[in-house]
Amino acid sequence: MIQKGEMVLLWKDDWMTIVRVDPETKKIPGIGIVDTGRMIGKRWGSTLELGRDCYTLLQPAVKDAEKFLKRGAQVILPRVGIQIALYCDVFCGKTVVEGGAGSGILTAILSKCVGKKGKVISYEMRDDHLRTAQSNIRKLGLDDKCEIKQGDITEDVTEREVDAFIIDIPEPWTALDMAEKALKGGGFFGSYIPSTNQLENVVKELRKRKFIDIRSFESLEREMIVKEKGVRPSFDMLGHTGYVVVGRKANFNR
Repeated sequence: MIQKGEMVLLWKDDWMTIVRVDPETKKIPGIGIVDTGRMIGKRWGSTLELGRDCYTLLQPAVKDAEKFLKRGAQVILPRVGIQIALYCDVFCGKTVVEGGAGSGILTAILSKCVGKKGKVISYEMRDDHLRTAQSNIRKLGLDDKCEIKQGDITEDVTEREVDAFIIDIPEPWTALDMAEKALKGGGFFGSYIPSTNQLENVVKELRKRKFIDIRSFESLEREMIVKEKGVRPSFDMLGHTGYVVVGRKANFNR
């Protein structure tokens, strides 16, 4: 059942928007004036007539976040973010430090993965990105699972013995000293990287330090269009956006 204060995704014919449910009448762009209190007590997945149309009431999904959340910086697409979480073994109960919150999409993915018993601590230097990320995280209802701090991921991290240290910053190799300090033995380092030159620098620096099992990859996705008369690949392939490098901290000296 939908409760007071929850965020609800309104969906109709692949169009969507998000709204917080409370006993108030508010203007929803694209729909009009709506009494959101009518949604309280409704079942998730049920439909509700708003204005001239009927909308399905859904829980906000991170995969849709790029469509309705505010962007303050280039976002890490969900398909890449979930691979980072997978390769860095982020799941329920884990503690993750993130650097470069940006628009908060990766923060949201990591927060979903760690669950109620885990925690994501994200460091962001820019005021505008900090505010955008905090707002987006609240819209997704994940602010109880993560904390976004204003600070420099390369020097301000106070957490220790964390399970994963994941960054999206222009010069990721500058955060490796802090990653070594913050990570527990066997913990995962992950970095999203836009260019091959940066990827090469990160991998070389990881190899000089206490990191093993180093891997790098890119993520490609192509939707299949299924119609009555046949099936074809989408012409709008979600192609290259960046690279990912992951590694694990080992407790030995080189």
